[in-house]
Amino acid sequence: MSTKRYNYKALDESGKTVRSMINASNEDEVFARLSEQGLTILDVREGGSGRSSSFGSDRISQIEIALLTREMNALLEANIPLSRGLLSIGEHEKNTKLRDMVIDIASMIEAGEKITVAFSKYQNVFGEVYIETLRSAEKSGRLAEVTAHLADMLERNVELRQMVRRAMSYPLIVIGFVALALGVIVIFVVPRFAVIFESNGVDLPMTTAVVRAIGTSIMAYWWAYLSGVLAVVYLFIKSWKNPTGRYRIELLLHKTPYIGKVLTAVTTARFSSVLSIGLESGIEVIEAIEISGMSTGRPVFQRECNAMCLDMRNGEALEDVINSSKTLPNFARRLLGSGKDSEELAKAGRIIARHYDRMSDHLTKNINTVIEPMITIAMAGIVLLIALSVFLPMWQMISINK
Repeated sequence: MSTKRYNYKALDESGKTVRSMINASNEDEVFARLSEQGLTILDVREGGSGRSSSFGSDRISQIEIALLTREMNALLEANIPLSRGLLSIGEHEKNTKLRDMVIDIASMIEAGEKITVAFSKYQNVFGEVYIETLRSAEKSGRLAEVTAHLADMLERNVELRQMVRRAMSYPLIVIGFVALALGVIVIFVVPRFAVIFESNGVDLPMTTAVVRAIGTSIMAYWWAYLSGVLAVVYLFIKSWKNPTGRYRIELLLHKTPYIGKVLTAVTTARFSSVLSIGLESGIEVIEAIEISGMSTGRPVFQRECNAMCLDMRNGEALEDVINSSKTLPNFARRLLGSGKDSEELAKAGRIIARHYDRMSDHLTKNINTVIEPMITIAMAGIVLLIALSVFLPMWQMISINK
């Protein structure tokens, strides 16, 4: 039977007004469930479908999930009932999608559902790793501690994305403006100069002829060039969304100088952080490695983690399995391989995560120092080619007219 979402207003046993939401098949069920909780119902109104699909992860940002997790941690550490605390958070939330989701989770917990069952309804927003970590933490009774670690990890991920965007914005802006200027020169300026040179009996050098041919071709077949660019972009996006294509792109990126270093540092830090959280929340070592690999979002490393888990299930030692990884750096392999139990592995994971978080910070902040010289050299070469295409025939024209 399909459920609907109902908004209700009621009085609790102390006479305080309570406004919240509840999922039920009909109004009779709403009255029955709320009466069991000792509430005096004042008003009930249908508020739309209770399906989680209406809450797309694209409408709720990662930073909002991180803040929600941090607030949950504060509630748990202060021993405030989670349902009441989440209800208060939801009522003051400006994002309607997030507000409805939080209030719905609060109403489910208040109705007696387990925390992870309530959150699992919105797995498309929180992600499988988040839900599985909460489930294990709930079983072990370390929910407050684990939510603090989850909040740290989510905030760290958001901060890293922002750092990468800031680091890449300047080079992209420079490349965009230079490409626009060069496009104008190649398409409009050089072909007109070429006509002037030919009318004065100048034999066009190879550079001028090539640049003019490119400009003339773009002017005549702009639609073909535009279609080609759009096709490349479309194929890249489609490949990125396809598991096989994403895997191949990741392999190429890992082999790219500097970018491969950044990816390795970020992947190792995230893997180690989630591994530490998972083990501390009571997850088995094999399952923790599997979930940690999944959390990295890197298909290449996910395959490695799946292979490691398979080897461990077949009786391989942890040290041998960890050392077989081609993605994890030597430092991480040595430290994880030396762990004798879950407690030591969790501690090693925290140390590795801190180390590679610092490394990823350093590498990300220095992206500009690596990219800028490359851009400068490439632009200098292009500008030199265009300058020669204009000045070489100009010098010939001057010598002819002397």
